[in-house]
Amino acid sequence: MNNADTTSFQSVLSGVRKLQDKNASISYPSNASNSAESKGKREIQTGNVINSFNQQKDHLNRQLSPEVPRGKRRIDSLGSGKTILVSSSQKGNPLLNCLTNTNWRYVSSSGGTKIYYDYNVKGRNVVFLSLKYHKLHPEYIAKKMQPLIKKGNNILICVVDIERSEDILKDLNKDCMFNDFVMLLAFNFEQAAKYLMFMNK
Repeated sequence: MNNADTTSFQSVLSGVRKLQDKNASISYPSNASNSAESKGKREIQTGNVINSFNQQKDHLNRQLSPEVPRGKRRIDSLGSGKTILVSSSQKGNPLLNCLTNTNWRYVSSSGGTKIYYDYNVKGRNVVFLSLKYHKLHPEYIAKKMQPLIKKGNNILICVVDIERSEDILKDLNKDCMFNDFVMLLAFNFEQAAKYLMFMNK
């Protein structure tokens, strides 16, 4: 290795330097026009892109809903965040033990505002029903749905926890269709909780 000819390395380096000097002195007009075009393209690309994934929803939400001072918030606007609002009537529901990795808090009727929903997820009213309970108290669900019909955009989460539920589900489905409710069936409380968590994403 010590006997290696250093002139060969020097000759290679000098050849590289000559090429660099040659390329620096030569101007390429076609590249200049391309660089001007690419600068124009870059300017276009730096603007905000609005598509189905980026719809600037925050900007639109600020325009549609005016700022409400703290302490004077409406009940309807409370469900617009990432927190699931749970009616205090749902205390003891096994579904709440399955609500993991999501924020939720109890709300109760106060003053002139009455809460008719069981859960409120991003402004959507959700009513919960266990078919065991429905079999014992069939009048309950009609009373529960009645005040929410005017608001629309409602969901009925129904836990199927009895045998031979087809006839009951057929009647509930009719009630949901005619009262502007969407019916979601869950076959255990964990699945019902997953519906709520998915809606809250």
